[in-house]
Amino acid sequence: MNLRIFDTVDDLIRAAARTIVHRVEGRESASIALSGGSTPKPLYELLGSSPWHEALAKTAITWVVVDERYVPPDDPQSNAAMIERTLFANGLSPSHRFLRFKTELNDPAATAALFESEWPGDLDLVLLGCGDDGHTASLFPGTPVLEVADRIAAEVFVPKLDQWRVTITTPVIRAAKLRMVLAAGASKAKIIREVREGVEHPIAMVTRGLESWWFVDREAAS
Repeated sequence: MNLRIFDTVDDLIRAAARTIVHRVEGRESASIALSGGSTPKPLYELLGSSPWHEALAKTAITWVVVDERYVPPDDPQSNAAMIERTLFANGLSPSHRFLRFKTELNDPAATAALFESEWPGDLDLVLLGCGDDGHTASLFPGTPVLEVADRIAAEVFVPKLDQWRVTITTPVIRAAKLRMVLAAGASKAKIIREVREGVEHPIAMVTRGLESWWFVDREAAS
């Protein structure tokens, strides 16, 4: 585990922003997958503002949503809507593309299939979160989507949430050139410790043995 510990969440966010810009700098094109949640929201707000927005606009980027709650596109729970309000607050750059899960189809399987048909190819970078139960994307412990090996995206019903979700799959995350995990707060300390000890949480399944950078604050690293 490549663990990078920061004194504050603000330091963590700024370091993550610098890393993303550096990974695409000087390149003609790149593909980056984005997770939802509260931790990356200030990162997207930062990247959507000047001068970060202008720096990213120099590269043709395909932005991809990692996973989505099966709610309408304008629902407050929508990951895509949050990304649009923050990262694209000043508009989507002309050379950029945004690939989201089209939940307005009202059919999780059809949504996953359409998403697959628009897939840009292996990701250059995937930004991940880590739940208190060790889930990442919509890969929750004990759900059948963890075993999906022949799909880019899949639908999954999560019993603990009583909710359908759509998500990119384990092999897609593992095929990315780089995985960045953002984890902040004392509630993440147990999961990080267990991942380091070899516990097979979903976040471990998608990162272990691969180039994966963990950006954590002091509380999460405690």
